[in-house]
Amino acid sequence: DTPLGEVHAKVQLVAERANEWSALPAADKRALLKECLVLLRQHTDELKSAACKSRGYDRNAPEDLHLVADATVLSFVLTASWLRGGIDLMDSLAAKGQPPRGQRVIPRPNGSCRVRFETGRKEWLLGMSTRELVVRDRIPLQRDPLAETASVTGILGAGNVELLNDIIDALCRLNSVVVYKCNPVMEHSNRAKEKILEPLIRHGYLVFVYGGAEQGRAIVESQLVDKLTMTGSHHTFDKIMWGDLDKTDLSQKPVLRKPFISELGSVNPHIVVPGDAAWSDADLEAQAEALVANKLVNSGHLCASPQVLVTCREWPQRRAFLDAVRRKIAAARPPRCFYPGAEKQHAGHLKAMGEAAFVQPQSDSTEARTPTPLIFLEDLRIPKERSQAADPMGLRDEAFGCVLYEVALNSNATLPAFLPVAVDFCHERLWGNLSCTVVVDDGTRAHHQDHFEQILDSMQFGTIGVNCPPGLACSLPQLTWGGFPGNDERDVQSGIGRTGNLSCYENVEKSIIYGHFRNLQTFQLAESPQEAMHALVRADLVAAVFSKRSFLNITNLANFELTKAARRHKTVKTLAKRVADVLARRPVL
Repeated sequence: DTPLGEVHAKVQLVAERANEWSALPAADKRALLKECLVLLRQHTDELKSAACKSRGYDRNAPEDLHLVADATVLSFVLTASWLRGGIDLMDSLAAKGQPPRGQRVIPRPNGSCRVRFETGRKEWLLGMSTRELVVRDRIPLQRDPLAETASVTGILGAGNVELLNDIIDALCRLNSVVVYKCNPVMEHSNRAKEKILEPLIRHGYLVFVYGGAEQGRAIVESQLVDKLTMTGSHHTFDKIMWGDLDKTDLSQKPVLRKPFISELGSVNPHIVVPGDAAWSDADLEAQAEALVANKLVNSGHLCASPQVLVTCREWPQRRAFLDAVRRKIAAARPPRCFYPGAEKQHAGHLKAMGEAAFVQPQSDSTEARTPTPLIFLEDLRIPKERSQAADPMGLRDEAFGCVLYEVALNSNATLPAFLPVAVDFCHERLWGNLSCTVVVDDGTRAHHQDHFEQILDSMQFGTIGVNCPPGLACSLPQLTWGGFPGNDERDVQSGIGRTGNLSCYENVEKSIIYGHFRNLQTFQLAESPQEAMHALVRADLVAAVFSKRSFLNITNLANFELTKAARRHKTVKTLAKRVADVLARRPVL
């Protein structure tokens, strides 16, 4: 751990560099970030090893290959994408004197607008989605981050992934120097990140602090620290914001008086919209796999992980879809909890589910650490009257692990009838407002396009993924990541403020990511040792693309993805569709 005296000295060091960083020209900031990107390429293998060590995975164990692939993608992508995002912002500021802009602005009937970021040909080859920022103004305005007053931001880092969004957000969007307090779970990964970010550390614009609550408290309470950012739980937020005070007592005031960006958790919904036409068997299998694979990413230790599958009870294919979900759970290679307290949470949800829980089958294993099975409960019964005491645990308690519930709502099995009911249920009964997934086939969405877009306008989530995992926003610096605006200190839920938005638009409400019904951005399962090896190969190809976006690297990854998709679903439909889209440059809408 960093001794407390050294913590104060490090805070003093960056505070003395705050004015220097604030006044540094964009071109010079870009040069420093580019140095970091070069170092990332040099320390690629070290970062991968550190990510596995932080999670307790063995890079050389065959039974861990799927987990190693997972850690490789998360660690490298979440580092490289944000370095590139900072570079792109500084490039634009240096060349044009303004942040990068979206390619289109789409006015909406409710008085907002959507700023759309189109994809280029390289991104099309990878099946990347269209992204939009929803701005609560008819005309979107951007601000100049270089005009921000010099400041010191203290960051309480995440303990589940190698996020770089908080550091880059503070440096580039807030124009602030950074004191970064590492979560002990990610210590090995942060040691590798220190080497990658050495140019910023060398100049005194960034310092790393290691330790626990004492070190965190020293940063929070330092008079030299102007702002705070954290990734974690609402319990930690409450302790920082309120200390030992009762936040429900309206006469009490928060003990913390600094701006505080907080990215917290949520009970995230995954809404499946009935199609106008029946889904094929391949569609059912593909969507079931996308859900289960997303649930298992990072062993469920993600704030964006889906927890409640929302279906229509009258959907004729509901039973077939749930059966497909069970098959995919049974076929998936087992996850393994590594986050402190997650196993206790898992046990609590399993107890709440009772005998009706479907538990992922476990094969005989000689592993030192026992895998933690994914547990699934169909048709969770919901009391008519909402109350904290009466609502089921699955609706009000973020599991932060391998836990999945299904809620079937009574509605006609059409998009116009079901989707508003589903959205209202999510708003009213699920704790938090961080993210939501909406799965809808292309034909149904096209047939009800206006109605569908109006429902998206009304949705109160920080990020919405249409046929895509909303957690992808964590790797897209143009988008935002955080709770929906309106949370407050007494009921913080998914947090206040957000990171991202490196195009610096003002008054942003939420982010939306769009994909085709069958697309290459959904997560995939490794159902066999061979597929686990394929996952590891894919992870290295993804890392190569984010290291250097050359046509060679992108072509290699695209060829791998498309060939696997065509082979896996025993059809060339996915391949043919993607090639046709690339050639026609059709938007993913």
